[in-house]
Amino acid sequence: MTDDQFRHRHPIRVRFHHVDRMNVVHNLAYFYFFEEARVEYIRAIGIPVDEETFVTHDRFFIVRNACDYFAPAVFDEELTILTRIVQVRNSSIAFEHVARKADGTAAARAEHVFVHVDEKSNRPARVPEALRERIQEYEGTNVLFAEG
Repeated sequence: MTDDQFRHRHPIRVRFHHVDRMNVVHNLAYFYFFEEARVEYIRAIGIPVDEETFVTHDRFFIVRNACDYFAPAVFDEELTILTRIVQVRNSSIAFEHVARKADGTAAARAEHVFVHVDEKSNRPARVPEALRERIQEYEGTNVLFAEG
C-alpha cells in the first residue's frame, strides 16, 4: 500500500479530548477520526449526506473494525487521514485508512468492512449499482469488485 493509492485525504487536528493521561491519542479516538474521514469520502464521491443518509437509504452495518498502531500522535498535532475503498463484494464494502503524521510517519492503519442491508428487513442486500459506479469512478483501478 502506497499513499498514491489514496485519493481522499482529510485533515484532523488532535484535540485535548482525543488524548489520554500520557498526552497521546487514545486508541479509540482513531475510530472517530476514521469515521469522520469516511463520511467526507462519501461526500467526495458525490453522495448527498444528510440526517437520512445511512438510515433510510444507503444503510450499512459495520461488521469488522481492525486497527494497528505505529507511532503516537499528541495534543495539537495535525494528522491526515487517508481513505480508500479497497473492495466491493456482493453486499459489502471494505475501507482502508491510514492516519499520517505531518512528517510522513504512519500513526495508525485500519480496515473496516460494512455490509449493505435492506432498510426494512436489515438483511444483507446487494450494494446498489449507482454506488458501485460512483466508487469505480472515484477509485479507478485501485478497487477490486468481486462477487460472493
